[in-house]
Amino acid sequence: MPSLPRVDRIKPIFTSAKALNYGWRFTDYLKIPAFNGVSRYIPQVHRITIRFCKQSESSTGVRNFVESHLWRIGESNPSVVIYTQPVRNSIPTIRAEYGNGKVIQYNAKNMSEKEIHKDFVQMLSRGGNPVVKLESRQNSITPSVQGSWTPITWLPTSSNVVPLPQKIAVVKKTEVSATEYFSEKT
Repeated sequence: MPSLPRVDRIKPIFTSAKALNYGWRFTDYLKIPAFNGVSRYIPQVHRITIRFCKQSESSTGVRNFVESHLWRIGESNPSVVIYTQPVRNSIPTIRAEYGNGKVIQYNAKNMSEKEIHKDFVQMLSRGGNPVVKLESRQNSITPSVQGSWTPITWLPTSSNVVPLPQKIAVVKKTEVSATEYFSEKT
């Protein structure tokens, strides 16, 4: 007898997933690629591939962008390889490949030239990391040399120094000094 899917379990899962509005985002600290900027700044985007159709109506914005803006952007970003692939009867897409191995792809169907330019510049300036809410605007790779701050860091020393009692501070005297003791022995 063939197994049948349990519809009574699929429906609640589907409806709960449909209700997710992704109003939440992951949180993380600011991260930079290792040693980026030590000798010079290295852009994290390596390749951008633009696929479009030469004839379809949905690729009009991409074709106009390639004709008018792509040459200037390519000259101003010599470290980025930009490919254009005219593929017949395909949906226009812009795909960026980053140094950390991430690939981000935008669907450019029926987008205007300005929208494509905005997305293209965003791809050039991104690092390939996912967009997250930052816990802090700054982060350090190495901890502080001075140590972490505590509430008693800048207190005056008079508040944490106690005077010694007098009986400990008094110098003990003996009747015979060491010099006299050794001179008597010899």
